[in-house]
Amino acid sequence: MSTPVQRPDATPAAPVAPATPLEPVPVVAPLGWVLIVAASLGVIISTWVLFPIDAAGMWAGYRAGFTAAVAFVCALALNTTLPKKPFLGIIALCGALLVLFAVFLDDPTTIFVTELVGGAVLIAGALLYGAGDRSRA
Repeated sequence: MSTPVQRPDATPAAPVAPATPLEPVPVVAPLGWVLIVAASLGVIISTWVLFPIDAAGMWAGYRAGFTAAVAFVCALALNTTLPKKPFLGIIALCGALLVLFAVFLDDPTTIFVTELVGGAVLIAGALLYGAGDRSRA
């Protein structure tokens, strides 16, 4: 029979790894910004290309194009040193307005789908950017 090896006091019984902090993943903020820019540019381009050339298409182009342009300018402002929370709120508000325009106004299918999808993606992008923003302290 062999005698058990005596362990010195300085050696830990099990290796200790540093605990990883639970923080937002740093990739969700840039992904949110890309979603915001893609949705706003998609709505702007679709107002030129897809919307019909009648009164409903004209007014829908005005309201959706203006709302998407405001969201696009706010997305560009997110890359500056200005506070980000007001711009995220405006982007989410623009997305909510586009969804409400789609749901409550009686427009052709192309307008409905463009406003609904664009608004939902704007809201999702604002939420992702806000969840992954590390600059807030």
